[in-house]
Amino acid sequence: MAEPFRADNVGSFLRPAYLKAALDRRAGEDELRELSDRAVREVLAMQEEAGLPVVTDGEYRRRLWYHTILAVADGFDPERFERVYTDEQGRENRHGGPVVVSPLRRKASQLEVELEFVRRTTSLPVKVTMPSPSHFLSYWTEGVSDRAYPSREAFLDDLIALMNEDARALAAGGAGVLQIDAPKYTYFHDRRLYPDPDRLAEQLAEHVRNDLRVLEGVSGVTTSMHVCRGNYRGMYGSSVPYEEFAETLFAEARYDRLLLEYDDARAGGFEPLRFVPDGVTVVLGLVTTKRPELEDADDLRRHIDEAARFLPLDRLALSTQCGFASAYEGNELSQDDQRRKLELVVRTAEAVWGAAA
Repeated sequence: MAEPFRADNVGSFLRPAYLKAALDRRAGEDELRELSDRAVREVLAMQEEAGLPVVTDGEYRRRLWYHTILAVADGFDPERFERVYTDEQGRENRHGGPVVVSPLRRKASQLEVELEFVRRTTSLPVKVTMPSPSHFLSYWTEGVSDRAYPSREAFLDDLIALMNEDARALAAGGAGVLQIDAPKYTYFHDRRLYPDPDRLAEQLAEHVRNDLRVLEGVSGVTTSMHVCRGNYRGMYGSSVPYEEFAETLFAEARYDRLLLEYDDARAGGFEPLRFVPDGVTVVLGLVTTKRPELEDADDLRRHIDEAARFLPLDRLALSTQCGFASAYEGNELSQDDQRRKLELVVRTAEAVWGAAA
């Protein structure tokens, strides 16, 4: 597919009411498949009408953004680990995370579960998102996970091998973009991910290199990575600015595109873009999915101009800051809010670069 495209989206979209209701009551597999097919057709049409050059299935077949791994592999207890998110008002929300409890065993492929239906339904390039393997180290639980694997490294090797099989199949099956979603790179307080506080940079580099192994041997697609700070129903999990880790991250993250959140002060300024290597496009996540208020187009253009002081304009693009529904319950926006934000991304890209694609 043509690269770079100037208007992008991170991947997840608000579920329609009928699909949320079915997920709430834990509807059976056949009913969920039928309703998900309907919802995917609708969200593909919405994205096309908004003018997006690349589309996703909205992650409608997942309860949470990383649940694709639960769909393709046995070996996890889906909700054994408690996670906590917060927001600027101090509200907290807790939910379970997956803990590996037995050796991973494939039961399906992501190609079959997610891509094949979308590929038959749209002629536009399709983005498929995949969770970063390092994310699951956050849920490694002593006394449980170590009964399944002799070490964290052995578990990670198995997980990466399984995901690499999926990535190769997705590329061969017609995916236009493969995106690794990495929300834990900035969780420097997490001792499961960063056991040695004196070696944060080295540990981050190791996580990035391991996650890139998912795409080894993959060709014919655009590769991207989304760096997130947590997005559970509009709440977040980290506030570390790019300046604290950008030099290490950008040196290791050899993707075609880097989707970077820049919707609030937690990100810091654009100065860290000076570390982005040649040949990499940075997608500025300036349009928030956490709040319904629509950004001002002139403000977006000023932010893009400011970023272009540190990275040439022809190596920049625009997107929403994160998905609209990393969890199926969704962020606190309406379907109309979501559509207007996507249309704003497209209109602004066309105004700045002359085209969205």
